[in-house]
Amino acid sequence: MKKSDGEIHEKTASWGILQSEWLRKCGRLLLLLLYRFVIGWAFFQLLAMIVAGIFLLGILLFHPIIFVQTIAITEKLNHASLDLWHILKLCLWHYGIIAGFIFMAECTLSKSIRQVQRLSKKFGAQDVSSRP
Repeated sequence: MKKSDGEIHEKTASWGILQSEWLRKCGRLLLLLLYRFVIGWAFFQLLAMIVAGIFLLGILLFHPIIFVQTIAITEKLNHASLDLWHILKLCLWHYGIIAGFIFMAECTLSKSIRQVQRLSKKFGAQDVSSRP
């Protein structure tokens, strides 16, 4: 009679411990990646708002006539505000998500490289290129 995997793993107490540790590690990794994604997304949002504010301030300071003419004509104001809303929505949401993923990948990669360098120094790994 062949034993099933469930019967074998029920008898070993370490299987439950390994399984719960694996799930905990995956959960921690996902939370860490989500945390890095949110930081990258929020930083991009902040940066985009600062750049938009600087552009608006530049228009107000150096070309106030264009700004006043746009506000004075209601039709142009509605059209300009609609265009600006679409640009901001595209820039902040779509590009923000892309920036969040890029930040998450770059941060994870750089931390992995630093950890590999630290471990290679600690354990004295030899350089592969110096071998004959």
